[in-house]
Amino acid sequence: ADGAFVRDVAIEVFAELGDYGRILPTWLVHDGVLTHVAEEAGVPVGYTMLGFYTAGPTRQNEYVADLLAIAVSPRAQGRGIGKQLLDHAIGQAALARRRMPVVELRLSVAEPNARARQLFAQFGFDFVDGEHGRYDGGQRALHMSRPVKP
Repeated sequence: ADGAFVRDVAIEVFAELGDYGRILPTWLVHDGVLTHVAEEAGVPVGYTMLGFYTAGPTRQNEYVADLLAIAVSPRAQGRGIGKQLLDHAIGQAALARRRMPVVELRLSVAEPNARARQLFAQFGFDFVDGEHGRYDGGQRALHMSRPVKP
């Protein structure tokens, strides 16, 4: 039921990064992806998408949580909703750790997005070394992570 909201906000918020209005709604129905929608007075104002995956071929018994998307509708920005959504995503990763060995929360952020990079750093995310590719819009993708604590 929130597909249209997710799509519309993705089109507005992520337009310079690529066609996320097409991509993000497909993640809504993907196994292993949790989508949480923030509301004010019953009106959706933002969302997160959190995926859970094995940590990699050498770490088959560990999982990572991947913050695939965090977005706040332009009409609701500047009121702390992004901080609340990020705090909630961190809490969801910690909650998942009770059932499976989630050791890390990861995300990607476009290099020019200083506001988001600062927010993530405030919540304990550190940059991951290496080249992590580019968004469809040409921006360099930076990866950040933080441990998931029980």
